Amino acid sequence: MENEECGIMKVIVASDNHHDLKLLKQIVDLHPDADLFLHAGDSCCDEKELEPFLSVRGNQDFLVKNDYRIIDTGNVKIYLLHGHRIFLWLNRLATLAKSNDCQVIIHGHTHVPNYQIVNGIHILCPGSLAYPRSKRGTTYAVMNITNEKNIKVEIVDI
Repeated sequence: MENEECGIMKVIVASDNHHDLKLLKQIVDLHPDADLFLHAGDSCCDEKELEPFLSVRGNQDFLVKNDYRIIDTGNVKIYLLHGHRIFLWLNRLATLAKSNDCQVIIHGHTHVPNYQIVNGIHILCPGSLAYPRSKRGTTYAVMNITNEKNIKVEIVDI
């Protein structure tokens, strides 16, 4: 799973594309070197249509089965959810991640890009590919993971 040349795992994170598969494909094409593609829900698509993205069910999804996923990259564990069933308070998200032995938690739902570290937990919302609710517009995220102490996150504008 990890890029062996440099020991860095490249993870692409998207959310809330609301039927727009064209943008997801464009993101995949931009990152042929990515090791993992994650989708934080509200795709409004079948899971097969989302490949290579691993996805979770959002409040607009009816063809995605997982409410959440825990992804073990070998170096870190990532908790992936949409976020429509819990309060998206940063301390609550950090506690949820820690209680599942995860160092990263990713959510969607808000359509607002955000990245913070709270109590040692990396909390990421990549924003949205459709109907953005921030001045930044349409966004997704790129995570470069070496180990739990070396995680770099960039929110990318489209």
